[in-house]
Amino acid sequence: MAPQSRAVQRIASAREVERETDEASRSERQGPRGPLDSAPVTRLRETRIRDNVWVWTLGGETMATSYGANCTAVLGWDAVLLVDPFITPAHARRVERALREKTSLPLRHVVLTHHHTDHALGAGWFAARGKEVVAHRACRDRMGVEHPGLVFSRRCEPEVADLFRDAEPYLPSRTFEEGLTLDLGGTRARIIHPGHNHTPGDAVVHLLAESVVVCGDLVSNGYHVNYEDAKVKNLERGLETLRALGAGAYVPGHGPTGGIELLDAQARYHREVREAVLREANADAALDRVRTVFPDHLLGAVLPSALAAWRSSEQSPDS
Repeated sequence: MAPQSRAVQRIASAREVERETDEASRSERQGPRGPLDSAPVTRLRETRIRDNVWVWTLGGETMATSYGANCTAVLGWDAVLLVDPFITPAHARRVERALREKTSLPLRHVVLTHHHTDHALGAGWFAARGKEVVAHRACRDRMGVEHPGLVFSRRCEPEVADLFRDAEPYLPSRTFEEGLTLDLGGTRARIIHPGHNHTPGDAVVHLLAESVVVCGDLVSNGYHVNYEDAKVKNLERGLETLRALGAGAYVPGHGPTGGIELLDAQARYHREVREAVLREANADAALDRVRTVFPDHLLGAVLPSALAAWRSSEQSPDS
């Protein structure tokens, strides 16, 4: 299936469809089954933001829904690119099925925006099948250090052990330093390293013809930010890098796609967190302040460690 048009479409025309994968589709899938594969209540939400660009999410804020992370698919005339296919192979298989409903074109590239498992671990399903997984060198390094222990520990937790039973640590097959461009035929995806922002190995995907930027966790919409690996003094610069791309649509790492207003909202979030950390007398007061300013944000479980990481970064001259 080839893209029907390269004309930029308005975000307001994007349509969102929630659906459940039917039992017939599940029974036809090859490979190991996991709890997510057979859970009829878990719905993959789909947003089409361009003729050839889709975003999928499971929403929510739990490990079972990949903490609400987004996965993006880009179709060219010759091949398909995926970005961040969730936290486990079971999640990635759902993406694979949804993709096959769109096209029979080959999946050629899987791009990781950073090393956190809710974005990177699911791609192991595709890596094991010979697909090229692309990441920044620092992302690859962190995956090699952190993922084996995380997979082991999650298999020891009864509530998620089954979900991770066929998850395996792996390493991306292609790395870059500053950036690279992937040609899908009629569509070119420019992969950019904006520096150490959310993590040391951040990457964003710029689709120039479609006027779309896939931001990874440089941007979250309606979700609290995990700053544990962030270089907080670079966060504003990272948002300016995204702004300079001048896209019509920005796909955040978590939450709904939007326009440039998402960058403004993210900048405000960072400022409010910084003010809470610097002005409040103690950690509990800072936590209460952030929750009060952003009462509807999801992923509140990350706040205590995230605020501690910000405080530590503010006190370190190298952060």
